[in-house]
Amino acid sequence: MKLKEIENSIDAIILERGEGYRENGHILSIEEVGPGLYRAEVDGNELYDVEVQLGSRGEVVYTECDCPYDMGAICKHVAAVLLEIRDELSHRETASDPSKSKPSRKVKLSDELSKLSKEELVALLVHFSKEIKEVDHLLTLKFHDSSSDEGLAQYKKMIQSYVKRNSDRHGFVPYRNVSSAVAGAELVMEKAEEELEKGQRLSAVKISFCILHEMGELLRSCDDSDGIVGGMIKQCLDLVHDAACDLESNSEIDRPAMLQLLLKETFHPNLEGWSEWQLSLLESGACLLKNDKERTEWEQQVKKLEEKEKPNSSYGLYFAENVARLRYQMIQKFDGDEQATKFVEDHLDFTAFRKMAIVTAMEHQQNDKALQLAEEGERHDTSKGYPGLVNQWKRYRYEIYQLTHQVEHQKKLAEEFLVSGEYSYYAQLKELFSKDEWSSVYERILSNLENNQRGDWRVNSLYTQLLIEEKETRRLLNYVQTHKSYVVDFYMHLVGEYEEEVFGLFVQHIVEEAARATNRKAYQKVCQIIRQLIKANGSVHAEKLIQQFRLVYPNRPAFMDELQKIKS
Repeated sequence: MKLKEIENSIDAIILERGEGYRENGHILSIEEVGPGLYRAEVDGNELYDVEVQLGSRGEVVYTECDCPYDMGAICKHVAAVLLEIRDELSHRETASDPSKSKPSRKVKLSDELSKLSKEELVALLVHFSKEIKEVDHLLTLKFHDSSSDEGLAQYKKMIQSYVKRNSDRHGFVPYRNVSSAVAGAELVMEKAEEELEKGQRLSAVKISFCILHEMGELLRSCDDSDGIVGGMIKQCLDLVHDAACDLESNSEIDRPAMLQLLLKETFHPNLEGWSEWQLSLLESGACLLKNDKERTEWEQQVKKLEEKEKPNSSYGLYFAENVARLRYQMIQKFDGDEQATKFVEDHLDFTAFRKMAIVTAMEHQQNDKALQLAEEGERHDTSKGYPGLVNQWKRYRYEIYQLTHQVEHQKKLAEEFLVSGEYSYYAQLKELFSKDEWSSVYERILSNLENNQRGDWRVNSLYTQLLIEEKETRRLLNYVQTHKSYVVDFYMHLVGEYEEEVFGLFVQHIVEEAARATNRKAYQKVCQIIRQLIKANGSVHAEKLIQQFRLVYPNRPAFMDELQKIKS
């Protein structure tokens, strides 16, 4: 197919997706590395390498991409690169042909504008604001009173105009248009940040809410797979929190108004159903509380939010713990340490509070109490099936055993951690045993690790780390012989004693990888392993492999190219 006519050869949907990738900056790099040979990096679900070869008459000779798209047609990554190449070649053609380009005259804009009268400048700005929406939007941000209802209405209108422009006929914003749809919100956010920098905190928060409302609405009618809208919402909530924390100590004038605004906005219709946002606003409001009346108002909003959240859902439990954390802060602020401690003791079912209670007990040398709390947490979360939390309670137990010199308990727990793949406990465990005792303990640990090597990378990694630490090279070689690919990782520990065995493993591994390789990235991987073989003083074996591959795979030009780089 000809590059100028790719629309006739590429599926329309793929071409559209490729154009979206190109427009949204997914082509990270593109380079012509030889006559008509282009290589590019395209950011998709992963970073993909694309290769395109053009013929002398502009025809696409071949394309290659290492993405998993295997439908026998050009993928969107290749489509994006083809469009980029075509556009670049078109620009070159125009630049090299004077008849196709217009003569240019370098004009310093500031000099020309300075020649105009005030009336002419005003007329020019008004003209451009009518003709170009972006100019109108920037002037709106510049001159409207950001704290007035009229100004906020204009900001809202601006945000909506970008969303509408990038929506389909059903009002839905597709994935490829989301970044353009939030451009208006980004402009308005710059205004909010500008207001915050000037110390106009209340004004900045009002603008943020204007954005937050519209982004909440947009989130219901767009494909936000990249989290662009969600990121915009977080930016708004962060600004609100920063402004509220600033007001806590800097301005009594705006503080009550800010608090009332936050309490009111918590239940804005566009925030309904997003309790994490609502809770964030209440957390910001908590910074502003100064008296019992305000605290009561805040607590009423918290209860109202609690009633809407399902307590038995997984998020409901997370929500409840965060509400409890906020209440704890309020008790500390208004009621003192004694009441705060009682609140912690009454809420030990929440992980954060149990941890707090354990740390406090340990600080006061109440180690029996700390141990009891850790054991209770372990039993509770074992029954719930939360292995991560169970492990945390065990770590507290280990720390308490260290403080109270309970060596036998330490040994048992450290060995349990070690066998589960936590190398950091190796040195500690070894120190707890005498030299004579360690030998049998070490063999027991190795035996457990050998029995547990079923796809657990931490256990596999620990097993080899221990062999290296204990200088068990024969066992390490046996392991590598069973897992040939690991020769790349461990050859430096083996090559001194088992040179030929190591070179043999390298050769087997490289030959197997070459047989599986089907694209340039895979060929590069093969060649990287060959370089490792050379680094291990296996140059003779490497040269034989290179010659062998040239005979076996002469029809793989990309592979031959990569092999040539090794030689050079």
